[in-house]
This record gives sequence, C-alpha cells and structure tokens, in this order.
Amino acid sequence: MVVEKFTKTSIVILTYNKLEYTQACIESIRKFTQRGNFEIIIVDNNSTDGTREWLAEQTDILTIFNSENVGFPKGCNQGIEVASGDNIMLLNNDIIVTENWLPPMIEALYSSDKIGAVGPVTNSAYGYQEIPVSYNNLDEMLQFARNHNRHDSRQWERRLKLIGFCMIIKKDAIDRIGLLDEIFSPGMCEDSDYSFRLLEAGYELLLCKNVFIHHFGNTSFGEMPEGAKNLLASNRQKFLTKWGFHTATSTEIRHELIALMDKHLINDPIRVLDVGCACGGTLLEVSNRYKNAELYGIEKNCYAAAVAARFAKIENTDVEEELEYPSDFFDYIFLGNILEQLREPETVLRRLKRFLKQDGKVLAVIPNAMHHTVLRGLINGRWTYTESGILSKHNLRFFTLEELMKLFGAVGFNNIKYGSITTSLSETDKRWVEQLSALVDSQNDYQFKTYQYTLVASHTQPNCIIDELLVNVEQGKTKETSLKEIANLVRQGLIDTEGIIKAVNRGLKQKQYVLNVLANNFFAESLFESIIPLLNESLLINPEDTDTLFNYGFILYKIGAYEKALGFLELIKMKDAETIGLIINITREINSYHNQS
Repeated sequence: MVVEKFTKTSIVILTYNKLEYTQACIESIRKFTQRGNFEIIIVDNNSTDGTREWLAEQTDILTIFNSENVGFPKGCNQGIEVASGDNIMLLNNDIIVTENWLPPMIEALYSSDKIGAVGPVTNSAYGYQEIPVSYNNLDEMLQFARNHNRHDSRQWERRLKLIGFCMIIKKDAIDRIGLLDEIFSPGMCEDSDYSFRLLEAGYELLLCKNVFIHHFGNTSFGEMPEGAKNLLASNRQKFLTKWGFHTATSTEIRHELIALMDKHLINDPIRVLDVGCACGGTLLEVSNRYKNAELYGIEKNCYAAAVAARFAKIENTDVEEELEYPSDFFDYIFLGNILEQLREPETVLRRLKRFLKQDGKVLAVIPNAMHHTVLRGLINGRWTYTESGILSKHNLRFFTLEELMKLFGAVGFNNIKYGSITTSLSETDKRWVEQLSALVDSQNDYQFKTYQYTLVASHTQPNCIIDELLVNVEQGKTKETSLKEIANLVRQGLIDTEGIIKAVNRGLKQKQYVLNVLANNFFAESLFESIIPLLNESLLINPEDTDTLFNYGFILYKIGAYEKALGFLELIKMKDAETIGLIINITREINSYHNQS
C-alpha cells in the first residue's frame, strides 16, 4: 500500500523547555521521515531555557511562540488550526521516532473510511500501548525498532482510546468533531476525551502494534509528581462529569480474564458474555484475537453501555434482574470483580449457568478477604472501606477461597480451577505472613499472599471429568477425593451409571476393580440405585469374579434379600474367612425367619 505518497502529515509538537528532548525529537523526524510528506509545527508555551532561540533558527519548522503557557490542549489546537496536512499528528517532544515509523501507521489510518485515528506502541506509556523492551542505549533502541517496524495488518487492534504521546488523526475527522476540549488544560485526559468523541462520531481507533517509537516519559510533569497526581485526579473528575463514566476503570482490558480462555483458532466462532462490561474494552480485545467472536455484555451504567453497544450486543441492566438469553448459548461468561458486588451471588450464578453451553465456562476474578492487608487491619480494629480494592465501598460480599468453592459448588459447578494474583511483599509484609502461617497450616500461606483469585468453572463436562476421576481411582491417586467427586456428580444428576460404565470401558485396564470400588463407595454414599448396574457390568466381564460376587451378596444381605445374597456368595469358589462369616450370618437370618414363620 502506497497511501503515504498521496497524503501529507502535519506533525504538531508542543514545547515548554526541555530543549535537549525537542532537539532529539526533531532530529529523529528529519532522519527517519520521507521529505515532502510532512510538515513540523511547534507551539512553544513560553520556554525559558533557550528553546525559543533554537526554534527561531530552524527554517523547516513552522513555530508559534506563545507569550504564556496556555497548556497542552489549547497549544495543540493552535497547531492544528494552521496545519495544511491531510492528517494531524499530535506528538510529544520527548519522543524519538524510528526507521519506517510513519508509513505503516498511514497505511492503517487509510485502511478503511471508518478509521479516525491510529497510534503506535512504545516503551513508556500509561494504558495499553506500552510493550516490554530489551535495549539499553540509543543504538540498541534503533535496532530494536528496525526489527519491529513493518507493514503487517495482522498487528492492528481496535481500541477504545489512544494515548496522546503520538496520535495521528484524519483532518476530515477533526473538521467533523472539532478541536481538543480545553477544559482539560493544562493537560491530561484530553486524549481520552478526543478518543471517545471520535467513537461517538462513528469512527474506529486502531493501535498499530507493528510500529514502535521511543518515549522518554512524562517530562512535562516529572519534576512535580504531586502536582501531576492532583491534576490527573481533577481532570478525571472533569471527564467523569462530561461522559458519565471513569476514563480508566471503565475502559480496562481484563487481560487476566482473557488469559483464562481456552486456545482457539483466530476464526473460531465463540460467544462471550461480559457481565459488568463497562465500555467494552475486554470484549473488544476478545474480538481482536478472535475475528468471528460474538460479543455480548451487561452493564448498568447507561453511558458506558452506549459505548460498548457500538461493537457488541449490550443489555443496559442489572445482572440481578431477569435476563432473556437462550439456554446453552455462551461459550464463556466473564465475571470480573462482579460477585462481590451482588446482593445474591448464588442466585445470579444459577441464572447465568442456564445460559452456558454444555462445554462452556465461567471465568471470574474475585478479591480475597484473607489477604494479609485485610487481616492486619482487622487485627488492629480497622475495616475501612476504600474507593477500590478488596474493601471497595461497592462490595457487598467478601470471599475466602473456601467460600468461593462452596458458592460455585452449591450452584452445580463441578470442575473448578483457581489461580492466584499476588502483589509484592515488603519485608514487614513477609514477617506478618510468616506469623499468620504459624497459626494455621503453613501450606496455606498462599491464601495470605493472594490479592485476587481467578476461577475457571464448568458444570457440564462430566465425560472429561469422569475419565480423569476414574483414572485416579484405578491408579490410587487422590482416590478418596475422586470417589467423593464421582458421587457428587451422580447426586447432582450430571452423570448416571450408564455414563460411568461407558467411561470405565472407554479407557481403563482394571475395569472390574474400579466397578467394585465404585459400588462400595456408592453404598457408603447411600446411592443405592446406582450400585446394581455397576455390579451387573462387572459380572459381564467375569461372572466368577470373587469381589463382584461378594459385593453383590453383601449389598443384597444389607437390604434383606437373604436368599439372593446367599446365592451369589455360594458361587464364590475360593471362600475366605470374611465370605464364610457372611454366609453364616445370612444363614442364621434365614433360619430365624423360617422359625418365626
């Protein structure tokens, strides 16, 4: 694709001191960008370190000199208003661009009329445009970028927002939606605001993961971190007031949930429901990975739901209300920090379970009430609610691992796997965890370290589960636990004796042994109706098997069928003391019965 030859990009850079960064940025643009396809516009916000004097000497730069610092949004707007390009790039002055940086992004920008803006990845950026790097100096960085930057549409991803360190916008889109909103002056959140304005106008945003440029960081605020922190909080509140949802939490991509999915081919048709989907960042990431995914979401916030509805089927409702999805419908249901906010989590889980396919899975993330920070506060008399986290003011329920397993088990999920999300421990934290561990089973100290649990729960995989459990019984691995789980499967109606017999014949070598062990276990579990079919199957394998004949006789004896019991026991050729003793007892019962009659 050769779009770049026919478009001109106006690169708008705002400066306020930091001359050395600006010089490095301009030098890299001149070196790695084809002449004639771009113009550089710099808006200087009254620098005092020699920047203005240096800019005045540059003949290939259009410079606007402000007599005061007007902030980032207004300064960018000044640059946009004098730009002559087909595309406007907003570029931070602490950027070093790299070889073959611009053509792949222009290709992405003009790949569809729907695309309004694109951006690259970098080494330092908040949000999801930062990637890990391995270089240690400028030369290594340039080589890293040289290997990275290429034309590859497979690495384009749709995003809810792009970060303003480098953002290329079609001039037509700017003419349609207007300039940056200056209420966010002196800066921060104006890029998020502009992203959502583009989405609102019907455009899509692309992240070009096939383009890398170097970013030194937030040099504008690096010398006043507290001031930057306060400014960010203020502008996030302005964003919330304007849009009705939070610029960060409502646009999260829950990678930890997506990581719990099975591996699929890129074109596999899968159907995903995200409960509490906010603006749909996680759903959008699913569609980036799986092109034929059907996306569904439930979101209470009507403003966030409206954003997600641009690319997914969204219900603007409370998940605790009645839902109208078909049964056996979803491959995955996401519950990212949802269960703890529900009044009746068990009721919601039961309802959602109906919508899950036979081999579908619930993927959940839940905070851990046993985390060492919670216990430390509790020991010291504190249970203080916070804006977010384990003790979020939005949480109505609190779970330990055991309570989570009970919850999912009560609903009928029989295959539950969990993982642990931890945070770093200080030396003080480590000592505290050691002290806690000394009070309980030290093998469970991970429960004090776990900040959140991830759960993968399925309820209708009995065939896969029963195969694994029967192998455990045959090989003696976690035998008692496996027998208990098999009994629970039968009790919950998730598998019957016919299914068990098929599984035994499908993959076991010691078939008769396992059938007899199961029969004994079902007797102990009071699952009497499931015993006789197992023993009948065992007799089909070998009608003279001693264990089967004894078990048949014993069970018939226990239910008072003495004559039939004696008939099976008499068939045993080599009778041991236990068999002889049972025969004697049964004979006495028979004689006693006859004497009474």
